This record gives sequence, C-alpha cells and structure tokens, in this order.
Amino acid sequence: MTKRTNRQFQKKRRVRTLAVHAGLGVTMAALAAGVGYASLRIVQGQPLLPALPSLRGFPPFSQPAQPSSLSGVEARLDGGFSAAAGGEAALAALAPLPAEAQTLSAVWNTAAPLAQASPTVGDTRLLAVPENGRVSDDYFRDALFIGDSVTQGFGWYADYKDWMRVCAYKGVNPQQILQNLVGRRADGVTQIEMWDDINVQQDVENIYILLGANALLQQSDEAFLKYYGDLLDKLRERFPETPIYVQSLTPTTQEYGQKKPALARDHLRAVNEAVARLTLSRGMYYVDLWEALADGDGYLRADLSGDGLHLLDGSKYRVWLDYLATHTVYSAHNAQFAQPDGGAYS
Repeated sequence: MTKRTNRQFQKKRRVRTLAVHAGLGVTMAALAAGVGYASLRIVQGQPLLPALPSLRGFPPFSQPAQPSSLSGVEARLDGGFSAAAGGEAALAALAPLPAEAQTLSAVWNTAAPLAQASPTVGDTRLLAVPENGRVSDDYFRDALFIGDSVTQGFGWYADYKDWMRVCAYKGVNPQQILQNLVGRRADGVTQIEMWDDINVQQDVENIYILLGANALLQQSDEAFLKYYGDLLDKLRERFPETPIYVQSLTPTTQEYGQKKPALARDHLRAVNEAVARLTLSRGMYYVDLWEALADGDGYLRADLSGDGLHLLDGSKYRVWLDYLATHTVYSAHNAQFAQPDGGAYS
C-alpha cells in the first residue's frame, strides 16, 4: 500500500513539473513575441500604443464655452474641415472665428498700400481704390497703359493718341506678353515684340494694366490668373518703384455675355474678385471700372457700348479716363496735378 501511494505521489509531482515547464515556455515565447513586435514598431517609427482621441477642438477646462450666435455661418473646426453651424452651434462656438471683413478705404490715401486682411465678402469695391479728389490730364502724360484691344482706344482715337503712352495689342493675353510674342498695335498694322515694347519704356510714373478678355476665351480661369500674376511680378521687377494700377475686366452687354459665356456678367464678377485679390497680394492697386462703365444691372452701359465689349468711340473713353482721374492714390508726384475738387488732393 505504501509503495502504491508513493508511486502515485511521484507521478503527480512529475505532472506538476511538466505543467510548470510548459507554462514557463509559453510565457517566454509570449515575451519574445512582444519584444519583437515592439522592436519592429520602433524601427518603423510607429507608436507602441494606439493614439488617443484628439481633443484639440475643445477649450481648456478652465475656459468656459461661449454661447453660439453663428447660426447659418460656416465655422472652422480643428483647423482641418468646415461644417455649417446651425445644428452644430455648440461645436462651432468652440472654434476660432474668421477675421472680420475689413475695407481698405481708410488706408488708400498713402503712397503705398498697407497690409490689411482682405474682405471675405464678394464685393470688389471693398478692395478697390476709393475716390480721392481729381487729377488733371497732365497726370496721364507720363503714365503707361498696358492692355489689349479694349485699351487700344487710348492709342487710336484722336483725343488721346498723341499724348497718352499705350502698349496695347489686339487679341493678346498675359502669357503671350510674357513669351515676348509679336503683337499688333492700335493701328492694326504695326507689329512688335510685346514685352520688348514695354521693357524699353522710360520715365514711367504710373502704370495702368487691363488684360483678361482674350485669355478667358482662350484659357482656363486658373491659367489666366497664373500668367497674369507672373506678368505683374515681371512688371514689378522691371519698374520696382512705379505704382501699378490693375484695372478690373470691363463689363459686357447682356447679349454679348449670352454669346460668349466666358465674358458674361456673373463670370466676370467672379474673375474680377480673383484679380482684385491677386493685385493686393502683390502690393499693387486695384481699380474697379464697373463703377463707371456698368449699369445698375452690372452690364456695359448702353450709351457706351460699341459691339458689346469695346467702347463705342473716343468720347466714351473720356468716361473711363475721368474715373481714373478721380481714383488715384495720393503721392507727391500725383499731387502736382491736383484739381481744386476737394478730396485727398486739396
């Protein structure tokens, strides 16, 4: 009996020993696998633990949430995506609000534009040079006008061609000027490399540029704006101290816009807003010609219209020039041409 009991005890001890050894083996294998996984994650530059949910969209606990008044306004959440406020008002209240739209009118009576936040509304008048008294025609004698056939009237009609300096070419877009292609002057005959024609100009006190009608018919909006920006940069490099006025694309008649949708009213408005922002981003001056040339519905005034795009005759260009004469930025040079009409130049 004693021998049998002893054998049973020895058998149970061997089983326990084998179980312990097996458990140790499994534990060692698990540790080895864990160390290998961690090493691989570290080598690959990955975190060992899963990331916790981000709380960047919420304020510190010491900062009480503010009541929301943003219904119907688009709010920025966590700097990454946008959502309509309305039903998400509580979340929108926690995100930083966009800067308020600011007009530039208060700072335009300076020799150079100041850095200001652009208005977020779609009204380019808030970005444009405001009325500043009036300068005489003599002011334009040392100005340079750059453009296409819309601008060519200043170099064609007898009222202006003998005393205004015009580098305008029929059917041209900014890319062609940058490539120094040959363009046709206002007489329709004379041909000249366009950038060379601009580059040789001397004693230029102010530059007025207007391009876009041809480009919008030939290129995408993005291509036009890209090349227009490049041309403005090249003008600034060539004329580093000269004020540059970028004029809005002029309005067209309703009928013309129906025939050529790229030059229809609403599309031109959108493009002009982009041109205005492009202008200010380069420290130049934007001039909104629609204030002078468009009717109450935003179309080219019937009394000015020739073919729906170009002005009818020389007398119509006087409306354009008079508008520029009352929308110039104050400087010592410009002040010598001031007329006694009040405003910044009085």
